[in-house]
Amino acid sequence: MEMLKIGVDLSAVFQMNEVCEGTYVKGVLFSFLQQLMKFNHQIVEIFIFSVDNPSISQMVFESLSVHQLNIDQVIFTGGESLISYLQALEVEVYFSADEFVVAKAQAVGILAGVISNKVPLSTLSIAFDHRLFLDQVTYSGLGKWIPLLGYIQQQDKQSLSIELMTTRSYSVDRWIKELFKDSQCKINAVCFIASGKGADLMELYNVHIYFEGEQREQLSPLPNSECILNIDF
Repeated sequence: MEMLKIGVDLSAVFQMNEVCEGTYVKGVLFSFLQQLMKFNHQIVEIFIFSVDNPSISQMVFESLSVHQLNIDQVIFTGGESLISYLQALEVEVYFSADEFVVAKAQAVGILAGVISNKVPLSTLSIAFDHRLFLDQVTYSGLGKWIPLLGYIQQQDKQSLSIELMTTRSYSVDRWIKELFKDSQCKINAVCFIASGKGADLMELYNVHIYFEGEQREQLSPLPNSECILNIDF
């Protein structure tokens, strides 16, 4: 399995407005990150990003230590845009609650997912918009991310639910289903959303991470679409 570089916004790691006994309270993706950190560093490398001032770094590292999340690569931009940092560190998958930043990241070819503010009680739900696979942007991280999710499912079937969203105007191509099958990543549910809006999907189906595709009125497969993912695994 190839090395995958993952970036996550600090607000997904900790609930930054909640402090208990001198440390930040665990956030939406905390448990999932702990699960990812069990992998060899040659498989997964994780960065935490924040636009906050570095003055909070001491409390952040103290919280990471107390809660036993062994991530030491934390980048504070002090208000600057994250995109140039993501590109410089060659991050391939990024999570944030900021939809604007997610859209900016996807525009430069970084596979980015919007996270909800609901902390999962047991199962983490990840949804993919089928239109993502037809975007004109090539997401190099996609061919590594899906097999990694499949591997996590094999280790603990109850910890992860993978869902695929479709809309009124377009059905899921067979090759997309085959992609998940070949990656040994089980699609647990296919969700139909008439509006095609990610916010509706996250609310109705209690999704924790959503990878949204390009919003189009008329959806049709792109020429040579079977090659756009640059999958090599």
